[in-house]
Amino acid sequence: MKKLTYLRIVVALLIVSIFNTPLIYAKSNQRLDINKATVSELIPIKGIGKVKAKAIVNFIRKRNGIRYMNELLKVKGVGPKTLKILEQKFEVKSKGYKKSTRHIDFKDSSILP
Repeated sequence: MKKLTYLRIVVALLIVSIFNTPLIYAKSNQRLDINKATVSELIPIKGIGKVKAKAIVNFIRKRNGIRYMNELLKVKGVGPKTLKILEQKFEVKSKGYKKSTRHIDFKDSSILP
């Protein structure tokens, strides 16, 4: 009876591991949006501690998002090696904040209601 129970457990674990493998693999290969990254998401990355993670998040927030990953090279402590590591886990998915390029001339009464 014990052998049968043990065998059932092993078979059940084997089946679960086979069906969950693609899900685990897919999740590990998906890169997150750097513009939505949090300090807690950045800290586990090799070479990035709490201070550098805060600096990266603050840099992105102050710029209302970034358009290219290489903009992070402007953050103190982020060099080419760190950027390469970041690019493995993150990408720019959202385009970041776009400032209006339209100039509003308040003297022009045609735009006023």
